Amino acid sequence: MHHLTIDNQTVDIPHGGTILEAARKLRIEIPTMCFLEGVRPNASCMICVVKVDGLAGLVPACATLAQDGMKVQTDTEEVLQARTDALELLLSDHLGDCEGPCRLACPAGVNIPLIIRQIAAGESGDADGASEKIPCDDCPAPCERACRRKQFDSPVSIRDLMQYAAGKGLAVLPSKDDVRRRFSVHIGRLREGEIEQFLADANRAGRIEPSASGLTEEQARDEARRCLHCDCRKADACKLRDYAEIFGAKARRYKSERRSFVQNREHPDVIYEPGKCIACGLCVRIAEDAREELGLTFIGRGFDVRVAVPFDRSVAEGLKTTALKCAAACPTGALSQR
Repeated sequence: MHHLTIDNQTVDIPHGGTILEAARKLRIEIPTMCFLEGVRPNASCMICVVKVDGLAGLVPACATLAQDGMKVQTDTEEVLQARTDALELLLSDHLGDCEGPCRLACPAGVNIPLIIRQIAAGESGDADGASEKIPCDDCPAPCERACRRKQFDSPVSIRDLMQYAAGKGLAVLPSKDDVRRRFSVHIGRLREGEIEQFLADANRAGRIEPSASGLTEEQARDEARRCLHCDCRKADACKLRDYAEIFGAKARRYKSERRSFVQNREHPDVIYEPGKCIACGLCVRIAEDAREELGLTFIGRGFDVRVAVPFDRSVAEGLKTTALKCAAACPTGALSQR
């Protein structure tokens, strides 16, 4: 056993254990993004750095073996600043929307994309909760002005869909827990050809104008399916977003050349957005450990490194058995369940 001190607390850890394991034994929180229990550490994100007395620099807690007599600090100003710097470097190359433009524009904070997906799926809520009065009734609909669909034809009829949803008993009014989070990154205006990436699964028909009595069920579903699903599929389970919020990271502190927006939809179960990938390597190691025939690998070097299937094969060929496991492990939503 090794006996060490972390933030003035002592702990014993078996030989071969890491600083991260020792800290967790003491219930000391050290943030991690590229670490997953049961998968060998890669130490790529550098969010888990700590200070060890006697060492000149900071070390990653997930990959540094605990040593007898080690004295570790996890919350010094130097450590916290290094974590913030690491987050801001990752954010400088992150391409995606945490929240859809429509929701960001909504003065009432309505989770518009979620409700539209519920309508498209034919869901209904509590009939007793149906309401004719919703925040959208007297609103000038800034959500429709912000709707990215108008870059192709016409914005989604959001106000009409919200009225339809209210009549179906769906929760249009935001609850206390359904509050827009402070931190969000944005793609901004799309470049030429990028709108086609969003249109891949959307209904390409024109905007449906309701009658005086509102949208019918069929019209509501068709109109809801015009939505481009601009918001992130893992917005509430994204470690990058969570830690950026906790550490007060600034998304635009470091400037880098913007990538082209791509949504790879070759796989029937997952969507791959390389612009969100931080090259943590979790999906690479999961596929390798599961002995995928092709799996995933790192291609390129430095800032140009990317994760892809070897030999330019498709994601469907690379992830035959582990796609959903990789999507669940992905810390940023680069791989997400369809």
